[in-house]
Amino acid sequence: MSALKEIKQVNLSESEKTLIEKGWSADVANNVIISRVLYNSEGYLVDGYIAEPKSSETKRYPLILWNRGGDEKNGRLDDFLAAGILGEIASWGYLVVASQYRQKDEFGGRDIGDILNILKIGMKMPAFDGENIGVEGWSRGGMMTYQLLTKLSFLKCAIVVAGLADLRSNFEKNSKLKDKFYGLFKGADEKKILEEIGKRSAVDFFESIRPEVPLLMIHGTADDKVSYQDSVQMYKKLSEYIRAELRLETIENGDHYLRKERNTVRKLRRDWFYKYLKLNK
Repeated sequence: MSALKEIKQVNLSESEKTLIEKGWSADVANNVIISRVLYNSEGYLVDGYIAEPKSSETKRYPLILWNRGGDEKNGRLDDFLAAGILGEIASWGYLVVASQYRQKDEFGGRDIGDILNILKIGMKMPAFDGENIGVEGWSRGGMMTYQLLTKLSFLKCAIVVAGLADLRSNFEKNSKLKDKFYGLFKGADEKKILEEIGKRSAVDFFESIRPEVPLLMIHGTADDKVSYQDSVQMYKKLSEYIRAELRLETIENGDHYLRKERNTVRKLRRDWFYKYLKLNK
């Protein structure tokens, strides 16, 4: 049985298109197709988005798997944000898929399967070039991207922005994050909780990350949600282990969303994808 249950094209209003044009570009507003999807994932019905250039009817493109941040409803995309965030990447010449994760959020537990299952859908799309796949994750999505880098051998490159890599140190600074995480394991003993923390903390499993995948990490030094030291730690740990290109870009005084450095961050990401996904294009 096919995992894909439903796909429906998003139609933005003229005012929304104008905002997309102002916030991103005219190319994003007018030359990208955004679709909502509903799919099966391990017994759950999960929603997500697919973005592709309008020329995908005649051309084939590399595939980018995009992993959102947040937890539960926080960080979920709506049609407008999907059109802007995913549409921008698609406007660079890529097919993009993104999961919203299952409603019963496990914050990097079995919901990693939701990402793998929408990836399978993307790989069956006619617009996929059949070869080149990259991944990008922001914040919590960065945490899940690190996990994917231990599971998938065919990724051509990865980008992690403001990535959560050390739950323990962040719990010390973010009590809300700690409370939400511990709430997932009510009644569990401390040993079980520590085990679950370790499964999600890339600083613990960095040696299982595929050393052949080029990795770009971007983090603002003024991030008050995820410490930029997470990325510094990961860079130090991976620098003697990763065989492929490893790069850390710290953005001085950049906040969690890197709002004031959008152009810089956009160029870093675009150049990285182009280098590794469109090398022979």
